[in-house]
Amino acid sequence: MSERLVPSRRALAIKPTLIRSLRAGMGSSTIDFGLGQTDLPVSNAVQRYFRSHLDGPMLAPYTLNAGLLSARQAVARHVGAQADEVLLTCGVQQGLAVAILGLCGPGDEVLVPDPGFPAYANLVRAAGAHPVHVPLRKPTEDAPGWGLDLEAFEDRMGPDTRLVVLNNPGNPMGNVHDPAELSALLELLDEYDVGWISDEIYEEYLWEGQFVSARSLRPDTGIVVAGASKSHHMMGWRIGWMIGPEQTLKALTPLHQHLVTCAPLPAQQAIVAALEDHDEELASTREVFARRRHKVLEAMADVELGSPPSAAGAFYVFLDVRPWLSKFETTVRLAKRLLEDEDVLVIPGEGFGPSGLGHLRVAYTIGGETLETGLRRIREFLMRHRPHDGDEP
Repeated sequence: MSERLVPSRRALAIKPTLIRSLRAGMGSSTIDFGLGQTDLPVSNAVQRYFRSHLDGPMLAPYTLNAGLLSARQAVARHVGAQADEVLLTCGVQQGLAVAILGLCGPGDEVLVPDPGFPAYANLVRAAGAHPVHVPLRKPTEDAPGWGLDLEAFEDRMGPDTRLVVLNNPGNPMGNVHDPAELSALLELLDEYDVGWISDEIYEEYLWEGQFVSARSLRPDTGIVVAGASKSHHMMGWRIGWMIGPEQTLKALTPLHQHLVTCAPLPAQQAIVAALEDHDEELASTREVFARRRHKVLEAMADVELGSPPSAAGAFYVFLDVRPWLSKFETTVRLAKRLLEDEDVLVIPGEGFGPSGLGHLRVAYTIGGETLETGLRRIREFLMRHRPHDGDEP
């Protein structure tokens, strides 16, 4: 490597994720439960929109940095905001980058959920700040689902705490935050004068409990990032949005401008059509994923996991395989063995933070016989390697 082109600390702060490294070992026949993207076509409304415009002049100018007014108005109607409180981004990932790079820097601490999406900690490090992992409360028979541990958050608050990152519904656990716990956490942040960023990309996938956006509780103290990737199957279109206080978004827009100029014009135009038929389109999508979720939970019903599977939201099931650590020591080893023996890819929980140890993330983003075959292989593998009585997890 040329000494003139040595990567900066910012670039080196980004750690490779287990998701990508494990996927490198896949073969052409591997059943892939690893990637969090839907397998359905873009919504009918979007397809109709573009078919009606194919014969017209194909102009593609830059838009305003914040996005087309018509698109921002459509998103604003969808989320109950004003157009000036919307900034259109190249998906949630770029929205997270703008929010984190624009709101924190060297010397700051940012609290991130553990387990949590790896991008949070990576982007915090890229900003020169320090990510502080906050363990979420593990599920029990009496309290299924991962929860917000207020004591854990308060214990990690300090004079350098700048932001807290939330994810609701959550990846990798498929959890949904209890509204009362979320409200209590936001009150705590008010006491410490700390802002928040809430990743709500999975808000449309709710199976149990009640989803409440952080913005509905504290609209002026944080930023919501969301988009159409999961709800309208537009992952590669790269269209998302930031919702926040008008003055904050105005201050962050120049950073967004110099990163990408604007979100892709065709995707901005498409989101207007997509949100017009939002409820109708989402109904069929939810039916598909509700059936898949049922199949996953049914397949795991008698496997004697360490705790009940977490699957209240999103399209993930987080399997507690801590009893199997007596044999495999880490869930990375378990996942690699599953890939070698059964040609099935799942993601070990360690890839999402220290608290993920002993868990496997299964993304039910495939259907039909492939889904059933993959679940059967996972179940048979776990049953075949079931720990003996007396083994210490």
